Amino acid sequence: MNPAHTTGAHGAAVYYGDPDAPHVLRVFLEMRDRGSRRMAESLLTTFRAGADEGRFVVRFHFAASLDDSVGGSGSRRAVAALGAASDAGQGPFAAYLAALFAAQPFPPGADDRFADPAALLDIAGGVPGLRSPDFDRKVTEGTYLSWAGQVVANFTEFGILGTPVVRYDEEDLAVGGPDDTPVIAPSDFLRRIAA
Repeated sequence: MNPAHTTGAHGAAVYYGDPDAPHVLRVFLEMRDRGSRRMAESLLTTFRAGADEGRFVVRFHFAASLDDSVGGSGSRRAVAALGAASDAGQGPFAAYLAALFAAQPFPPGADDRFADPAALLDIAGGVPGLRSPDFDRKVTEGTYLSWAGQVVANFTEFGILGTPVVRYDEEDLAVGGPDDTPVIAPSDFLRRIAA
């Protein structure tokens, strides 16, 4: 079973916006990765605005390499919870994605808070209209854990070695990476995709 607003093989990408938009913005993230958090904090609102305007559809792809390298299951469980949020709507999904990044545990090897369904539900409580018996059950019971595994497996097919990566149609855009790498400003991002 796949969540709502998913596309591709096994529903491995969560989309935001109109899937028939003229351009595709692929965003490759990991929920426990600091670079992904920094990029999301800078650009997620811009991504949403562009999709809301119909300029492009955003397809989110998620990795879980930190689960494998430092241990735990927080990345996969956070993705599964995002699947439950997608069932509640595109707006709640995007707001929950931002809320999870804002509450990202650090360092990832010492704190795997996203592996705890109670923590995921607590964070969801800050997203207006997200918490419901259905959402809570899906997070607590791990309804979308198998789907999250498919999402993570699909990520490797893109040949991407690290996150974050943003791809506009077929062009990779430099948006920032490790902690010391500056994140592209929203105005510069918009200028790049308008070129």
